[in-house]
Amino acid sequence: MIENKGRWLSFFSTCLLVLIFSSFAYDAQAQVRFSDVVIPPSLEQPAGMIETVAEDDSYAAKYLPDIIYATYGKRAVTLSLLIPKQESAKSSWPLIVYVQGAAWRNQNLYQALPQLADFAHQGYVVASIEHRPSSEAIAPAQVQDIKSAIRYLRKNAEKYHIDPNRIGIMGDSSGGHLAVMVGVSEDEADFETEDNQPFTSTVKAVVDLYGPTDFLQMHKYPSRIDHNAEDSPESLVVGGPIQDPKYRALVDLYNPLTYIEKDKKLPPFFIIHGDTDALVPFNQSVLLYTKLRDTNHEVAFYKIKGAGHGPGIWTKGVMDRIQEFFDHQLK
Repeated sequence: MIENKGRWLSFFSTCLLVLIFSSFAYDAQAQVRFSDVVIPPSLEQPAGMIETVAEDDSYAAKYLPDIIYATYGKRAVTLSLLIPKQESAKSSWPLIVYVQGAAWRNQNLYQALPQLADFAHQGYVVASIEHRPSSEAIAPAQVQDIKSAIRYLRKNAEKYHIDPNRIGIMGDSSGGHLAVMVGVSEDEADFETEDNQPFTSTVKAVVDLYGPTDFLQMHKYPSRIDHNAEDSPESLVVGGPIQDPKYRALVDLYNPLTYIEKDKKLPPFFIIHGDTDALVPFNQSVLLYTKLRDTNHEVAFYKIKGAGHGPGIWTKGVMDRIQEFFDHQLK
């Protein structure tokens, strides 16, 4: 027993020393002083070395995680930013707001970082937005959160090198639904909060990747999910079974088709959906496209043959088309 105690004491002592020396190393690094000395180019040319020329890296990105944009009691909701480096003369950049899909549940905000970084490399600030999951707050909390985040980014546009007049939004799956909701619900009181007022949450372009639209129509098409079940993602986000009249008001509130009217000013939309999607029926995008088209709003719709719910969508070809859309609308 005494021997075991000795081993534990030795273990904890080692851990403590590691922590102490790690903190010293961190503090020492943080306190390093740098002079303004000019470094001349090295003239060394060892045999076999390959020499190349540095390219312009002004579009390289830096990453700022876990920025709090709103709090609800002790609960903070955050966003992460990818910002082009500012060595060039350009002082502000268009913003792409990205909403990661997660069935309106807890999001993995790092999931799409590789693709989002490509947008930052091309001269966009990119914001990946966290929203409260349906397990914490039902509709309309998620749309309220995204709008609050956009207002926060406008409020802090100078700090983050954002052009507040050039903001677009993009999302996939449930994030696509929320992106569309933001695009169609300007000045809708149900989605407004006091956070980050009086700034606006309007956007100039919307990209919807395979997002649901009319929950009540989803069961009519093949799917791996029983969308009418009380534990379906759609039912959970409105607080109860979507076909139950008791929850119809919230179902309608979260239906973007409700807000699309002929004379209403809306941003341009770009809809992308795989024709073999097993979670969100392809028809959901058809409903959105036809409603926008038939009310004379600007919309483009791409069917990706052979693509499912994500696989086959996040390709270079599709991402290039999305960038072209944002370039046209925001640059």
